[in-house]
Amino acid sequence: MQHSSHKSANLVCGIDFSKLSKSAQFISLSSSVLGLFIIYGYIQEKIFHIPGFRAHGWYLSFIQFTFVSVISYIDSSLLSKSAKRREMPPYYEFMILSWMTVGTIGLSTVALGFLNFPTQVIFKSCKLIPVMIGGIIILGKKYTLYDYCSVFLMCFGLIWFSLADQTVSPEFEPKGIIIICLALCFDAVFGNYQEKLLKKYPHFTNSGIIFYTYSFGSVIIFTWLCATGQFLTSMQFASQHSDVYPLAMVYATFGYLGVQCVLALIKSSGVLITTIVTTMRKVLTVVLSFLFFTKPFTFQYVWSGSLVFLGICISIYKRNRIPILNAISSTIIAIQSFKNSHRTPISMADRTIQQV
Repeated sequence: MQHSSHKSANLVCGIDFSKLSKSAQFISLSSSVLGLFIIYGYIQEKIFHIPGFRAHGWYLSFIQFTFVSVISYIDSSLLSKSAKRREMPPYYEFMILSWMTVGTIGLSTVALGFLNFPTQVIFKSCKLIPVMIGGIIILGKKYTLYDYCSVFLMCFGLIWFSLADQTVSPEFEPKGIIIICLALCFDAVFGNYQEKLLKKYPHFTNSGIIFYTYSFGSVIIFTWLCATGQFLTSMQFASQHSDVYPLAMVYATFGYLGVQCVLALIKSSGVLITTIVTTMRKVLTVVLSFLFFTKPFTFQYVWSGSLVFLGICISIYKRNRIPILNAISSTIIAIQSFKNSHRTPISMADRTIQQV
């Protein structure tokens, strides 16, 4: 019995979310993912607004991967109980996941040096479809019509939502488009491979997976920076701008907590639901960027955002159809009971008049 309890553990910084109900896990983890990554996106955009920083995207990724490696080691050692040695995945599994992580996060960060923030969102929003394709090919999953409708509405809405901002300030560069497309290819299999790894090694903690993945990833990025001669140049730039390192560390911390919640959400709800939640936060991030970075407004944001919201509603309904229908039925019965209990009694004389 104890072994079963340990097997189902779903830890985030020492907090076991598996003790909650499925609905409570979804609400708490999805809201955490939204909040953490909204702040993460804001700090990312703020860093790239530092004059001259656009050429140092790989260095920001190196700081992020290195700092996250340190945080995850502390977390796995002090807060989350590490898995036994026999339960560890082989290192080649971490190496594969590391390359996917560098390709997804690193290339997306570097792309901001050549594309504006909304343009990046346009391309990243399209990952919903390849994620489903990857789920079918890698995991042999079968998706319902609800899933396809939800994905279609969210992709269509997000693309038009982002295009509205692009028409205001387009900054296309072919190099940036190629980079973000490569990131999209990595992202198509990244989440599905994560889910496969979590199911194959259920005893291994999220923080342990992040530690090995980001440690190997930091080595990969460091090797690339040294091979291209960018490391010393980027370090010199960061030393001349005192706000780079503090912002980068806060950025990495929120990213780590967000990744922890994403891994927990994948373990409890699956990759498609997790992708829908993370896509929704992109819409909120773009909306907040209007408030903090002063962007014009157009009505196209309203109807395109409504399409995304409709896609979220369809996904939530498909996932919780029976509880939602039961809740609606209970609400209707409660309203009818309330009306009946407060209905004014009809006297015998009134009933006689009504009959006549």
